[in-house]
Amino acid sequence: MDDSQTTNTVMLDSFDCDLISKKLAAINNKVRFSILEILRDNKKEPLYSREINTILLNKYNISITVQMLGQHLKQLVESELIAEIPVKKEVANKIGRRNVNGYLLKSTAFLDLFLEITFFSDEVLSFFDLHESNLKSVDDSHCTLTVFNGSDKGKTFKVGEGETILIGRKSNFSEDDFDSPVLLLDNEYETVSNVSKPHLKLFHRDGEWYILDEGSSNGTFIRDDEILLGKPTRIRNNSFIKLSRGDGGAVIYCSY
Repeated sequence: MDDSQTTNTVMLDSFDCDLISKKLAAINNKVRFSILEILRDNKKEPLYSREINTILLNKYNISITVQMLGQHLKQLVESELIAEIPVKKEVANKIGRRNVNGYLLKSTAFLDLFLEITFFSDEVLSFFDLHESNLKSVDDSHCTLTVFNGSDKGKTFKVGEGETILIGRKSNFSEDDFDSPVLLLDNEYETVSNVSKPHLKLFHRDGEWYILDEGSSNGTFIRDDEILLGKPTRIRNNSFIKLSRGDGGAVIYCSY
């Protein structure tokens, strides 16, 4: 493979990768998860802390101090899951509307995660468990891949630095492909390359990990950016890779 073809297109920087981990960690808490649900259900205007606290108690039977709630809200803001904006509200034991900080769910909250979440359920919490499971498999000489959606959700594969792994649907592999390590995806992933070869390659070179899409029919994406066909693309630790855009494509989490 020609080194001149190597490109850094759509490479995530360290800030992006740290933020992805923060988002996943922020989900894994009953109070913060409930706050996200509350803000999802109250889209008309931002809620301030005492309003959120009242709903936590009345709807979720969660009783915490305003100070503790403030710590949870701070973590959600830092994770860019919610936004904090100034609003005027009626405040208990005060006359007239007062300036307070209000909170709302960001429309881009889960954009970087490729999770396409349109509603909250207990399944959302499983994303953190998958993240934790993936990290437990990480070492200095392998790249760990974990499927985050569909019928293969939870499938994990470790790739050694001297290996090239082929990734694609079962139906897109021939017997010759099995000379290399393969990550076989269920045929349920309908938009994962309908050409008769694996969708993607992942390999290690000169201390870096790369993915290569040699010509899939539906493309490969990091965040919302499509990688260039036929050119190795360097990927950062804690990256989400998506095989095709929209429904039907596999979402794979990559860490090393």
